[in-house]
Amino acid sequence: MPIFNRKKVGLALSSGGSRGLAHIGVLEILEQNNIPIDLIAGTSMGALVGALYAMEPNAKKIERKVMKLKDEKLFDYTFPRHGLIKGKKIEKILEDTIGDTEFKDLKIPLYITAFDLGNSREIIFHRGSVAKAVRASISIPGIFIPVINKDRVLVDGAVGDPIPTEILRKMGADIIIAVNVNYMKDKKPLLNARAVPKQSKKNLPSIYQSVMKSLHIRECQISEADLLGEKADIVINIDLEKIDGFDFSQSKALIGKGRYYAQRHIKKIQLASGHPFKEFLEGLKENLGVNELVRGVKEVSKEVGKELSQDLGKDIGKEGSLPPIQNQSKEIPSPSKEVKKDN
Repeated sequence: MPIFNRKKVGLALSSGGSRGLAHIGVLEILEQNNIPIDLIAGTSMGALVGALYAMEPNAKKIERKVMKLKDEKLFDYTFPRHGLIKGKKIEKILEDTIGDTEFKDLKIPLYITAFDLGNSREIIFHRGSVAKAVRASISIPGIFIPVINKDRVLVDGAVGDPIPTEILRKMGADIIIAVNVNYMKDKKPLLNARAVPKQSKKNLPSIYQSVMKSLHIRECQISEADLLGEKADIVINIDLEKIDGFDFSQSKALIGKGRYYAQRHIKKIQLASGHPFKEFLEGLKENLGVNELVRGVKEVSKEVGKELSQDLGKDIGKEGSLPPIQNQSKEIPSPSKEVKKDN
């Protein structure tokens, strides 16, 4: 790798409903520390945040937009035949924020995942309408009415892959940062629990609450298992277990959580995504032996020679010497001579 080439960084943004707003805080910290993002993959809420950032890489602007969102503007409940929420209000918001933008128009390459119920397989969008892809990716089964695209019945991408990291590696990412807002602390099973016939007075959760909580637990488990496979180089786990996935009233706090957890990982991210030449210079601070230092200087000199040779079209550095300097002097016309002007 030439010393002036940096590593390509891919960012995977997990599902998580309103918890996914924490992704914005992470992006803010990455921006502040000049961490480049070359590729983005997102699922569900991660797909929405990823799409907005790929359109315009400015996390503060995205924060201002989402701070205006209210629950009543997002959800249009309906008789639950295909889903509890029609999704028309969401589609209107997507139309207003994303419009007719296509993947080819984005400033950062983006990959959005959904799940094909009919064929039981993951679908990865990288062409066509960004808004349509996001709408499919956020279609939580049983909650949102599914999306039909080319005769496929599509639901939330988290069904198959809550944190889409593999597509980033396939597309050439050297470093993958995975942001997981579905993190849940491990709890030991409660042994020897006693079943009693007496009815408890505790209120039962609604259908919506039961479904959402169950789906969240399932996503947490899939995410944990997926990340154990070391598919990501850096994992930012954000503990938001107690946050309702449909509660957008805590947007500010959620974004703040994202900042906090990203800041805790920033040194590691900087080290992983750093410039190779900068890494070499940092290495000089360590107690390197003379042999290691000499080898390092030779390698750097060799790479510099190669790059300058390519840029100038000259064989610089061949046999350790510069090519002879040619006499480039020319006669300077005297003021009395007529000089043709470039009109």
